Amino acid sequence: MARGNLKGTGYILELEFAVECMKRGANVSQPIGDNAHYDLLVDNGVQILKVQVKSSSVDLKDSGKYWINTQRKLPTMSAESGPSSKAVAYAEGAIDLIVSKANGIWFFFDNCHLLPSSVTVFPSREMDGNKWNYGKENWALAGLG
Repeated sequence: MARGNLKGTGYILELEFAVECMKRGANVSQPIGDNAHYDLLVDNGVQILKVQVKSSSVDLKDSGKYWINTQRKLPTMSAESGPSSKAVAYAEGAIDLIVSKANGIWFFFDNCHLLPSSVTVFPSREMDGNKWNYGKENWALAGLG
């Protein structure tokens, strides 16, 4: 995806994920405002999951490798440098899934509070072809498989 307008790119990705969930029979809701730790609520008929949708970035040295940031940004203020942000891990229970799309392939991550600050996925490899590829198109993690 183009990186020009990150907010717009993220919103489009959220909509793509919501549409795919709805095609699979789920109800999808979005919180009003930016105060929730999650982007969407996915009701799969058995449970309601708090889902955070993340964009991915292709590795400039290896076009088959994609990076996904698995932390959230918190605004900070410094007298020297002014406003900025810092990455913070999600607290246990804050979200149920992180999902991302890399080269047209959806990746799902559970146990979000245990994830490192970023993960690397390889869309062209099998699910077990890389440590983080276990979630490749693994819609079962969202109860939609």
